Parts: sequence; structure tokens; C-alpha cells
Amino acid sequence: MAKAVKKNYTLRDLDKMSIEKAQRLPFTVRDKLLDLVLKDGRKIGGKQPARQVGLMCDWFEEDVVRLQKIKAVKICCGGFIPVASNGEVPTLDPNGQFKLVFENIKNAMKKAGTSMDRIVNAMIFMKNIDYWGQMNDVYRKYIKCSPTRAAIGCQDLNKTYQIEVVNLFAYKVAK
Repeated sequence: MAKAVKKNYTLRDLDKMSIEKAQRLPFTVRDKLLDLVLKDGRKIGGKQPARQVGLMCDWFEEDVVRLQKIKAVKICCGGFIPVASNGEVPTLDPNGQFKLVFENIKNAMKKAGTSMDRIVNAMIFMKNIDYWGQMNDVYRKYIKCSPTRAAIGCQDLNKTYQIEVVNLFAYKVAK
């Protein structure tokens, strides 16, 4: 008896499918296609300075037709602050707070049914923009997909916060 061949679908395959046919694909196939759709939507407008490569893209093209075909859902997050599970700020050290915020984001993405690799936008507020390079070092360990983003110095953050991440958007595939 011949073994069934598993097809690795491409964006070209997806583009040729009707919405109905694409939505009948197994979840695992649609889930893999989502990664391709998101990767294709991230755009770089020109040569980036070395310090920016891998941190961000210039814009994200939200292909609503492709996203609809695979039953993708946009997740819109409010703000992430450097608090532990007990609601307290465990450290005033900027690096410790950067790591805690990105751990909080990672945990939220997991609870939402998605991952850090599916983030398409984030806005980062930092009490002291002089820590931009250190924040990026931590950021690179957690977010490798180059979403659109901004990092803005804001001395008016809560007196104990060194960082807050807001307007974070990601995607997942609906079951």
C-alpha cells in the first residue's frame, strides 16, 4: 500500500485556494502557513543600520485574504510591565526588568495560543533611553521575528518601572 505524501503548502498554493478549501486544511497545515504569511508581510524599505538588523522591520503588510483563508486571529495586547506573578516589581535593575517584561510577554503569548515569533508590532517605552542597547540585547533573545516596533524614552513611566511594552499585536490560527 502506498504511503500518503504530506504536502508542504506554499503561499502560492494558498493563493490558488478558495477560502472554503483553505479553511478545511488541517490546523497544523494552516498553522505552518501562518508563519509563511507573517514572514511575507514583514517588509524592509532599504538598508538597515547594523544595530537594527533583526530587531525590526519597516512595515507589516496585513494580507487579510490570506489570513482569512487560514482562519488567523489577531491578538491585541495592552501593556506589559516588569511585575512578578505576585504583582510586585522584584528589581529596580534595568536588565532584570527588561528580562521580566519579555518573560511576561512570552507567557501571555503562550496563554493566548501563539508565540513570540508571531508578534508583528510592539511599542516600547523606556524610562531611560540610554539603556536602549541593553534592552535590545534582551529583546533579541526573546523576539527573533523582526516586528515593526518603536522604542521611546519616557521619564514619566511609573517610578519603579524601567520599561513598558504596549500596543503589541500577534497572530494565531483558530482551531
